Amino acid sequence: MMRRRIEGEERVPDDKIAQVAIDFIAFCFERKGADWPVLYDEMCFVAGKRLYRGLGYEELREAGLDFTLAGLARTSRLTNEVTKRLRQGALAAT
Repeated sequence: MMRRRIEGEERVPDDKIAQVAIDFIAFCFERKGADWPVLYDEMCFVAGKRLYRGLGYEELREAGLDFTLAGLARTSRLTNEVTKRLRQGALAAT
């Protein structure tokens, strides 16, 4: 998979991630307000209980979030990108 670099960081291309995956991360971040790996635990809890739009692990994997060991690095990078944007938006709003 091809990745773009932004400010020296590796970035997952937006066209490879469904908006629902980004919204899921935002939902979990708003619930817990924590960084990785605590946020990962919250994301697993929410997916396991299908608390976000009834979506579970398989549906989220299809949307671009893979909670398996093989997909963990990509999910971590994406989560960090989304939470960074959320924080920047929150700072801009104040």
